[in-house]
Amino acid sequence: MIGAVVLAQYGVLGYKFGFWKEPTSSTKISVTVKKTLPITEINGLAVSTEKVIESEKDGLPIIGGKKMLIVASWKVKLGIDGSKIKLTTGDSSNVIKAELPKLMVTSMEQVGTPHVYSQSGSLLDSYSSQDVLNAVNAKSRSVKSAVLNDEDYQKQTLDSIEGMLSSIINAAPGISGNYKIEYSVAE
Repeated sequence: MIGAVVLAQYGVLGYKFGFWKEPTSSTKISVTVKKTLPITEINGLAVSTEKVIESEKDGLPIIGGKKMLIVASWKVKLGIDGSKIKLTTGDSSNVIKAELPKLMVTSMEQVGTPHVYSQSGSLLDSYSSQDVLNAVNAKSRSVKSAVLNDEDYQKQTLDSIEGMLSSIINAAPGISGNYKIEYSVAE
């Protein structure tokens, strides 16, 4: 009986003062950075665009021609190569000049599956998936060019990039409020 009382008290005291705790384990992880890569792509704008593509191939009526409409969508990102930004400052003026490289399409991807509408009425020669792919690929080059040459997209992209870069430059000690940042785009 005395043994039971001692064991009970030992159990209460052990629980109260933490003599019985789950063992803890720890793991040390060390990381070594071997190389840091420079920023090479700064995106300023992502544009979603959808185009209707007309594709027609000659053939005999009812038995040979192919005519279809394809509706395809793309996501196009406009930006610059960040490694080509040139920053200069004069000794006498409190102006930082930032020369940005020409805008470029940094990425372009087709979104979803193109919708195909056959208009040929051909009984023997229907369109193939390769026909659709060829028509979409041919149009993607003109979509890329149209987005890149759009003046509104250019302005929005440059405004966005200038805002990002201004935040980064002004975060450096002694810059904010003491220097004016002037942007230009290389030709």
